[in-house]
Amino acid sequence: MFTQFVSEHKNDLENIALAVRLLGMDAVLKAKSGHVGLPLGGAELGTFLYFAVMNHDAKQPHWIDRDRFVLSAGHGSMLQYALLHLARYDLTKEDLTQFRQLGSKTPGHPEFGHTAGIECTTGPLGQGISNAVGMTIAERMLAARFNDSHHSLIDHRTFVIAGDGCLMEGVSAEACSLAGHLKLNRLIVLYDANNITIDGTIDISFSENVGKRYEAYGWNILNADGNDFISLAQAMDKANHFSNMPNGETGPTLIICKGIPGKGSPKWEGKPKIHGNPMSAEDVIDAKKHLGVSNTEPFYIPHYCIESANKLANICAKKTRSWFETFNKVTSQWEKENPEKYNLWKNLFENNSLKGFQESTLNLAQGKMATRTASGKALCELAAENPALVGGSADLAGSNLTTLPNTTFINAKDFSGRNIHFGVREHGMAAICNGITLHGGLRAFCATFAVFSDYMRPAIRLAALMKIPTLFILTHDSYAVGEDGPTHQPIEHAAALRAIPDLNVYRPADIVETFVAWENAILSENKPTALLLTRQDLEDIDSHLPEQRNKDDIKEGIKKGAYLLKDFSNENQAHKIVLIAAGSEVIIALNTAKLLESKMSETASGEKVKLSVRVVSAQAPQVLVENPVTLNKLVPKEYPIYAIEAGSPQSWGEIVGRNGAIFSMKTFGSSAPASVLAKHFGFTPEAFCSFVLNQMNLR
Repeated sequence: MFTQFVSEHKNDLENIALAVRLLGMDAVLKAKSGHVGLPLGGAELGTFLYFAVMNHDAKQPHWIDRDRFVLSAGHGSMLQYALLHLARYDLTKEDLTQFRQLGSKTPGHPEFGHTAGIECTTGPLGQGISNAVGMTIAERMLAARFNDSHHSLIDHRTFVIAGDGCLMEGVSAEACSLAGHLKLNRLIVLYDANNITIDGTIDISFSENVGKRYEAYGWNILNADGNDFISLAQAMDKANHFSNMPNGETGPTLIICKGIPGKGSPKWEGKPKIHGNPMSAEDVIDAKKHLGVSNTEPFYIPHYCIESANKLANICAKKTRSWFETFNKVTSQWEKENPEKYNLWKNLFENNSLKGFQESTLNLAQGKMATRTASGKALCELAAENPALVGGSADLAGSNLTTLPNTTFINAKDFSGRNIHFGVREHGMAAICNGITLHGGLRAFCATFAVFSDYMRPAIRLAALMKIPTLFILTHDSYAVGEDGPTHQPIEHAAALRAIPDLNVYRPADIVETFVAWENAILSENKPTALLLTRQDLEDIDSHLPEQRNKDDIKEGIKKGAYLLKDFSNENQAHKIVLIAAGSEVIIALNTAKLLESKMSETASGEKVKLSVRVVSAQAPQVLVENPVTLNKLVPKEYPIYAIEAGSPQSWGEIVGRNGAIFSMKTFGSSAPASVLAKHFGFTPEAFCSFVLNQMNLR
């Protein structure tokens, strides 16, 4: 198949690879920064995929059945930009001249949503290949929902170019291990085994047999000359054969491509320093002449290279048109004969938003329970209305309460379920879920203990950077984990997550706040969400208030970061203070307010002081500080403000100001029952009451 195509179009492919090399050298030279090694050494790899292998169309960049391409070695971004330009995506030669410049479509590393044809943001090594595992899972799950013996509307592959660094990273080991376990034969990775990293040849730190390792994961291992189209085609024919086998028959494929870094540069070819940018203007001119191009003007591409690219791009486009013809026939048939499948397709691919709760469901959200339990209930309710929701836990489903009812766990032979066993692979899980969400048609959630969000952080950060709505469920959110001790008790984690831009972080205080947080997460289309949830039961806040809260106030509060629970009393001459809290400490703040208002305090000189206390629940304090009108309305600067949270104080400084104070944790936790730890660390109304009075110099 591919060997025949390459034999017929070898000259065209070589012309395109030449253009890739020319554009790569000129763009990196003009930017005075970047990585030229991959555009030179990987030109054949990229050209082969874009112009001989993949089904894609620049005019339909979001076509659901396109083959996905992930440049996991994102530092070599000019390889992909050159290919996208030559394949006629919305990327002009002028865009290439602005490589690595402010506001350009060609940033230093590929960025999802910024440049047409970029499937995911890569650069942190190992993330891209892990995203690709998620994309492949999504393809198999969607195929299980829509394909039948007559038609296969979902039938594509995910291709990756990964380097030595990608396969050194731990996240890729986690993701690729799961890929092998699930026998994801639609995943094909071209491993650019060029033997170099920034510090030198890889033998200074990397001597394992990568092929044997991946074979142990359950992958098929092939070998090819990374700079020879015929060799690549012969390997891809075998990989394609594997990819066409039924589910469960064989695993993904790793093609180990031995290539020459910097190929085409007579001065730098094969030398480790070509990984970066050692080429001077003279080096570039020498390389162009060495490659047979006499016109050495920057960004000049011979006309025959453009003609070859247009010719092969037209062949790719024909495959797209054929799919749409089939799609129109099949969906028309579904509409008449299988409306359930037809409506599911529209739900997954044509509706822009997921559905929130019915009002009646929110009204039933009441009672004393852990917010992780409330989260499990909310997830199941939302999953019933939103078939796009899929996901699982890192071997903690019973604790995270994330298993969806009325469906199954996917396995190597059957991807029709909605639940996923990720195993103890937190980092890989998060990156895989990003890939599922990126693929389209599905929205992924994943879960673990909050303390292990450290393992997931790079993938969470990338979700925020890509503005994709992956859901991160993080339970056991404080010292109240209890007996497991300080290794499992989060301290700095809430503050660390809140510090990530464009990440919704919610720490709800009871069942109602948990349901509202979940609804906000589901309705978010351009931000990921992290939910911080308790192990221990929390009382229903309404049971501590004179009247039930208005659900709209809570919904508005989560958007603005906080809302009012209890206002100042009406007593004249009383000193007004504000208590603000998140999560499990909200109840403590309410009970502390009752204690403070129930007694007369006095100064050191004996003057009597009556306190009037306002209580604010802040699910998202980082959002509150971004809404100054709401901030000043709820917590006016003229009153002392006291915050309480069972974690690091970093989230609260801007809220309480210099005249307020924060009751928090500045040490690690301890191993003991949660009730014992609450008294030990002072997270009781009595202890917080004493703290506030001491801060005010009262007794």
